[in-house]
Amino acid sequence: MKKQILIILLVLLAGTVVGAERTIELKAEIVVNADTGWPSRLIISGFNPNNEAWLGMSLYPFGMTDPIVGGRHSFVELKKGKFRHEIIVDQALLGGSFEIGLWGKRVSKVDCTLDYCYWCKMHGYHVEESLAYKSGLFTQLNGYK
Repeated sequence: MKKQILIILLVLLAGTVVGAERTIELKAEIVVNADTGWPSRLIISGFNPNNEAWLGMSLYPFGMTDPIVGGRHSFVELKKGKFRHEIIVDQALLGGSFEIGLWGKRVSKVDCTLDYCYWCKMHGYHVEESLAYKSGLFTQLNGYK
């Protein structure tokens, strides 16, 4: 088993929700393999003060040219409170990037008013009302080569 070291490359906090007891928190931690310096996992965590929200995650392999069809996209419904989601960074993602976002509203395909909505066509819904957004890179740390 290879040794791993936790490197917090990104700790992110995003805006206050009016009338909420606590603010929205969005954190991204990258776990780096100590032998190679390459990321091995992405841990997304935080706090959602709303009754519901959606966590959108997009992962992009190195060299990808079309972010919509070239990325890996997923959504997770979040209830009020703390959340944590872990993603394994596989070989294809090394050198690539990620985007994570918290969204306040889910719009089903039947309620969508956009002329053409790629997300509704692919998933049956899209999300709106951005609450927090962050991005980062799956790069190798210097000194591990």
